[in-house]
Amino acid sequence: MLRKETALRPESKGGFLYEIWEIIKIFVMAIILAAVLVQVIRPTKVDGLSMYPTLDNNDYLIINRISRYTGVKRGDVVVFDSSMPISSTESEKSGVKKVIDFILQDDSNTKDLVKRVIAVGGDHIEIKNGIVQVNGKKMHEKYVSSDNYTDGDIDTVVPEGSLFCMGDNRMRSLDSRYSEVGFVPEDKLVGKVLIRLLPLEHIGSIK
Repeated sequence: MLRKETALRPESKGGFLYEIWEIIKIFVMAIILAAVLVQVIRPTKVDGLSMYPTLDNNDYLIINRISRYTGVKRGDVVVFDSSMPISSTESEKSGVKKVIDFILQDDSNTKDLVKRVIAVGGDHIEIKNGIVQVNGKKMHEKYVSSDNYTDGDIDTVVPEGSLFCMGDNRMRSLDSRYSEVGFVPEDKLVGKVLIRLLPLEHIGSIK
């Protein structure tokens, strides 16, 4: 006589503890997915007008973080972690903000700056009378408006492993011309700006 197979009853799905467990699983999976995704891309928001007219205040950007390893070149718009402290109304952060900062790998004790790479390690950069030269050649910077003067008296070689970065809005940019920023170590790169996401009327790649 054949024995009747005993059907396995599915786990009850009506209990309160089950619902809590499902929520926890979804939350943990979302954190893991975000942590993996942020190794490739990361959102950021422009604060200020130092890159105007290329970028405007409050533009939302997506950063290509892989460029930290593949390298960047002259003309790329990048985000990097500066040594300048954030003015501290955010010194006491909520638990949620701390979790978000951890996921985004955001060191919120110092400012992230968005600038353009003008010279890379080994390049000779000169700035005089508003003219920028790299390795003896005058830069033709279409991204800088004609009425925007490049201040500074620079004659130096960029150290290997570092970048010389400036904002497109030269008269309102604190950048590598000044000691507060100086040369940007490549290991301080957050990544290259991949795309502007918002505002929608300006969505697209950045040049």
